[in-house]
Amino acid sequence: MFRVLLDDLNGAKEYEFNPVNPRGGGYIVKYVNSNRTEMCSTTLTFAQGDNEPTQPHLTVVGNDELQVNWVSASSEPGEVIYQVGGTDAWVTHKESRTPRTYKATDMCGVPATGTGFRNPGYFHSVSIPNLDQESAIRIRTGNATSKTFTSAPRILAGDAKRHKVLMVGDLGTSGAGQLGGARGFGVLEFPPESPGYVMTRYNESEFALGVIYGDISYANGFSTVWDQYGDELANNGGMLHPTVTSVGNHEYISLNNPTGWYPDFGDYRRPDSGGECGIPFSHRYPRDGDESAHNYWFSFDFGLVHYIMLSTEHDYLNGSSQHQWLENDLSRVDRNKTPWIVATGHRPVYDPCSSNGVAGDIGEMLRSDVFSLLEKNNVDLYFTGHLHRYARSSPVNGIVHVLAGSGRFTAYTCQNDLPHPMEKSLLNVGYVELDIISRRELNATFWAYDSSSDEMKILDSFALAK
Repeated sequence: MFRVLLDDLNGAKEYEFNPVNPRGGGYIVKYVNSNRTEMCSTTLTFAQGDNEPTQPHLTVVGNDELQVNWVSASSEPGEVIYQVGGTDAWVTHKESRTPRTYKATDMCGVPATGTGFRNPGYFHSVSIPNLDQESAIRIRTGNATSKTFTSAPRILAGDAKRHKVLMVGDLGTSGAGQLGGARGFGVLEFPPESPGYVMTRYNESEFALGVIYGDISYANGFSTVWDQYGDELANNGGMLHPTVTSVGNHEYISLNNPTGWYPDFGDYRRPDSGGECGIPFSHRYPRDGDESAHNYWFSFDFGLVHYIMLSTEHDYLNGSSQHQWLENDLSRVDRNKTPWIVATGHRPVYDPCSSNGVAGDIGEMLRSDVFSLLEKNNVDLYFTGHLHRYARSSPVNGIVHVLAGSGRFTAYTCQNDLPHPMEKSLLNVGYVELDIISRRELNATFWAYDSSSDEMKILDSFALAK
């Protein structure tokens, strides 16, 4: 459900927002007064019907490919049509795998298995060769075709082209809060209490890549929120440049996840995913052609950087499959092609709020079992979210820790006692911009929303050199 709060429009005569095609005949739009009496109503339908390809986004797979993911009501394989740069020729790639979907019973708890469930449609994926600069792409399912997108190519491993990457965690959805809707219960309210300042900034051609490391939509068991998030990303850079996504607690952990990890430390037995237990996440963000466990941990190369996407929601201790995968992955990095290594994981090692004992327990285990590997292999940066703030460390055994988990929300107000090694701590909505300058230079900038000027401003920056 969408709700536009007229009293919050400050006298404006109109308000515009973009509801996603719900794959079920459209919407009933009602005008309801303060007494909840319906004054009038109409219907809102979508010209292409339920088969319309919606929520598209690009990602990177394999060594040199791109993958287009989208959602439709059609269970028939779709296709991606793209135009080779500088020519009039269009190339068609048909979907080779069966479109996938899931049922309420595939998940593990409420509200995902009950009031939060809505038929999610079918999830489609097509891998295509790398594009030329500003190539045109269309997506087709059934009798419906998407609009034409202009998409940037993937920068291949070893390519020294200077570029910028947006790094953020805990991004969320316009109209929703942190509980599966504006006030929970799957309802999206507009004007949004927490606007998408970061999402809007992502819709700029200056970025070559986006990396989102967990707590993506905050659907928390409500399918409607996932749909709206997917549409918001599609309208704000999702097809402009590749986006790579990893898992967080709000996608995976539950009180009774049948594949969950419940160690004797930390706070892994919680209802944070609203009973989703990774099912919507794994359907929306597949990793075709990658050596990974589903899509929970994996790596990829982009330009001069090797990116490692870890899952802090799965077993990462010595002897685990993820730990073994990480050791193998690090041993294969070609530092001649990718001199920089950037690792990400949803949960932080260091917390600027030293009173947070739970995060500290997890941090200790990450330090003892994961960071011995990262430090041994000279990883440069570790990005994390989970705590809704920004913080940055000085180098710890060569690794700079960056907490950038305020993609839409800020929380965890505390005394910034800045225990070593944290040098900076800020409670601002924002993101980190990585500027990959060369094999020897890399800059990072924290852009934060400033309410007094209604602009994004630089509040922190640092540089690395080799």
